[in-house]
Amino acid sequence: MTEGTDLVTISDPAPEGAASTELAPLGDQAPVTAEEHSHPGPREYVLIAVVLVILTAVEVATSYLEGNVNSNLLIVALGIMAAVKFFLVAAWYMHMKQDSQVFRRLFLTGLILASIVYGILMLFFSSTVLKS
Repeated sequence: MTEGTDLVTISDPAPEGAASTELAPLGDQAPVTAEEHSHPGPREYVLIAVVLVILTAVEVATSYLEGNVNSNLLIVALGIMAAVKFFLVAAWYMHMKQDSQVFRRLFLTGLILASIVYGILMLFFSSTVLKS
């Protein structure tokens, strides 16, 4: 320690008369569990990447289907596969699984609202997209 500097750790109480900048006393904070902030290892990232590659290959193969295939069914199948891939990328590569509940809820709220708007627009244009 150099002379003339005082180091104060976070666990030290604030000096008397000093304004506290903490939101809650240290005793009131919830303990952080290892499960809550444990990040996936390289093996899990590679496994998710393999699943994403397989899903992408299935999507491409599905888009090339011709013949006696119901186009409405193809649209639904491609949408479901895209949603699964989006979930995998958001959960693991964007670390939403390990993120705070507040950020997760904000993300999901935006996602739900965007899905509602997308669904409404699909209903408006369903006569040009969907075939009976």
